[in-house]
This record gives sequence, C-alpha cells and structure tokens, in this order.
Amino acid sequence: MSLKREILRRDFIKKTAVATGFTLAPALSYGFNLPESSATVNSVPFPTAQEGIKTVAFIANTYWNQSHADMVATKIFLGYPMDDGLKKSKLKIVSVWIDQIRANDTGVRIATMNGAKIYPTIAEALTLGGDQLAVDAVIYIGEHGDYPLNRLGQKLYPRMNFLEQIFRVFDASKKSVPLYSDKHLAYSWLDSKWIYDRGKELNVPMMAGSSIPYTWRKPFLQHAIGTKITEAVAFTYAKLDIYAIHVMELLQSMIERRAGGETGISSLETIEGNAVWNALDSGKISWDLLNAAYDTITYKLPGTLRELVKEPVAVILNYIDGTKASFFMLNGFKIEKMPNGIRNNGHFAYAAIADGKKVASEFVVDASLSHSHFSYLTYNIENFILSGNPPASIERNLLCSGIADMAVRSQIERRPIETPFLKIKYAPSDTEPFLPTNPGPVGQSLGPWPPKGYEFINFTR
Repeated sequence: MSLKREILRRDFIKKTAVATGFTLAPALSYGFNLPESSATVNSVPFPTAQEGIKTVAFIANTYWNQSHADMVATKIFLGYPMDDGLKKSKLKIVSVWIDQIRANDTGVRIATMNGAKIYPTIAEALTLGGDQLAVDAVIYIGEHGDYPLNRLGQKLYPRMNFLEQIFRVFDASKKSVPLYSDKHLAYSWLDSKWIYDRGKELNVPMMAGSSIPYTWRKPFLQHAIGTKITEAVAFTYAKLDIYAIHVMELLQSMIERRAGGETGISSLETIEGNAVWNALDSGKISWDLLNAAYDTITYKLPGTLRELVKEPVAVILNYIDGTKASFFMLNGFKIEKMPNGIRNNGHFAYAAIADGKKVASEFVVDASLSHSHFSYLTYNIENFILSGNPPASIERNLLCSGIADMAVRSQIERRPIETPFLKIKYAPSDTEPFLPTNPGPVGQSLGPWPPKGYEFINFTR
C-alpha cells in the first residue's frame, strides 16, 4: 500500500468515526432491537449448532453498498432477512480490516455504529491489537476492489496474500479457528492449492464458496446421497472469469451427491460461438437437458437460446467416473428489469438425468435490496462457525477453483486442457446445508431493507 493511499485511508476512517461516533446509543449497538415490523414475523425457530455468541474478525477487500462484504457483514450486524423473518445473528463482528476504503465506503460507518473496531492490519484485527489470536472465527470476503488483470484477463485478487496473513496469526498463536472465504479460493489453481494445503497443515476448519448453492430452487430439488447421475448441465450469464465459480459450484453441489461420491475431472475444454451449437446438435452436450434447465427460468425474453444468445460459451468437463457434465455462460436471454421494476440480478439453472429421470430447477436469486440469497449463505456460515462443521467440503471449492482457472486458460489458448491435478476425490459434507424450501423469496426476504437507522445504505453505490 502506498503512503498516499494509507494517509487517505486513515483520514477516511477518522472522519467516519467522528461522523458516526464510537459511543453509541443502545439501539445502535450490537444486539439492537429489531424494528417492530420485523420482530412480529420472526416467530419461527431457526436451528443452530449450539447456543452462545461467537466473535468474528471480518476481513474484506472493500466494503460498499451491495458489495459481497456488505451482503454478508451487514446482515451479521443487522439481522438476516429470511422467508420466515429477520433473524438476529449469533455472530458478533468485533474487528474489521478493509484493504481499499473507497469514497462510497459504508463498511467503516456500519462497523463503527455496531461497536466493531477498524484495525490497520489483518494481524491486529485477528489479535484485537494483541499478540495472540483473540476471536472465535474469521470471515474473509475477497471479492471486488481495484486490482490489476493478468495476461489471461483474470483479476489478481490478493486472496492468497491475505489468507496467508490470517494463517500466520493462526500459526503463531498455535491455534486455528473456523475460517470462511468468499467465492473461489484464488484466481489461480496454484494459489488455490497452496491455500488448501496450508489450511490442512494448520488444521483450519474451512468453508468457502458461492451463495448460489444455498439459494431458492424452483422447483425445489436436492439429490439424495447416492443418486445415480449420468449427465448434468448448468448455466448462468456474464463472463467466464467472473461467474464460472458460481455456476460451477451450483453444478458441483448437485452432482457431488451422486453414487460413488466425487472423483474429480481428467480434462476440460472451453468452446465458444458456433462450436457450442455444434456440440449440442451432435449430442456431445444434451440439448434436451439444456432446454429443460432453460424452461425453468421465469423471467426471460421470448425466443430460443440459439436466437437470443449470440456468443455462447460452454465448458465440457470429463469426470473420471464417466459422468457427463457441462456448464454454460449464456448472455442475451434475460430480462433486465423485473415486473416490479427491480433490476434482474441474474439467472442460474440446472438439469440432470438422475436415477434415469430428467430433473431441472432454477436457482433463484433475490433481486430486491435485501439480496436475501446472501442471508441463507451467511446463515450457513454462522452454523459452520458455531459447530466447526461446514455444509460443504472444502475439497468442493478446491475443485471448482481449479476448474474456473483452467476454463479461462482453455478459452484463451483455444484447446482442451488435461487436468491430472484435478483428480480430487471427496464425499459430500456430513453436515447438510440449511436451504429455503419456497420456490423464491417471500416474506421478510423481500424487505423492507435496510432496518431503520441504516437508510443511507441504499443511497451509496
């Protein structure tokens, strides 16, 4: 970090602290009373692994309205808007470190309003300014921020750098605590594998990944462990280097439950344009499954995929056990505005041949200001921190991280890539995830959001 940037950072923190005040009224401290409109609907008991509050150090690249840091940390501070009510968290963020504090930052203000201290280094956030690890868990949101692109067009997120700083505190303290890391472990396979190995060396309970495996499914679909799955597809939109990890985690969260468990992949190939339609027409990828997945999407433009999608991208995965699977990046079919005028956040869908039958489901995200699919992710993070048992094996994210990197490389190099290093065998986690069972967000998931006193969140982009 440059001296100029550090001076600006410290000045911003100082001004924000003065503006909000470190001495807070009880209603704005941690554990504030939820608005009456929310309290009246929060009547459904939510399962937790154990009672008691756990302290958390929150580490983020950057924190502003509707960033991933906001969608996780702000919900821990203020409550999780879920279908059955606004649920208070059993996590207490006591320390925060933000790498890039932008002009539109909301993290410093929200943290300060809730009694969490902003620290100048990752180590100090974990030790609360002391010499030893002093929190019960760490959450790292390594998404967003101004970082350069590499030769492949991948953003050089400093995930390995920041996670190593976390690991160093664990190592020096001779103690590891639950650690959640957002999205893929790193932009590159080599970094991802290093993070995985280092975490194993230090016996770190780890959870990582996307919000998509924890969101609503329409219709609800969850394969029983041991289901025979012969072929599967999944799709989303956007660029491969940005959203491949989301759609890959969606796909993997489903097919890892197949008979025999996960075996890993031996190779993959990314194809584009007419090559995608040719692969579908020839039967290399199933048109039937892709159309079944597409048929589950509620809000889409009229027309066929071939008519609407001008530049399709597909990644063909060769699983070691013979399972056929592919995922797609399809741009051009989605309606940008929902009927209620809210921006359409995106589409995810899945289809498979399971026990000889075709099944399909849309994975629905919440396009309202609540972004409540992150509530279900964060609630699963909470249960992981309380119990030490993740709802998804870290090996899933390791495999998905490697596939996301190799898919980009295959696209750039225009060739199949052999992946002997991705022969990753694992079984699904013994801890089942907590999933919403409605076909989409209802009730408190749709708002109102944010709670009273935090209206400024909606006006900072």
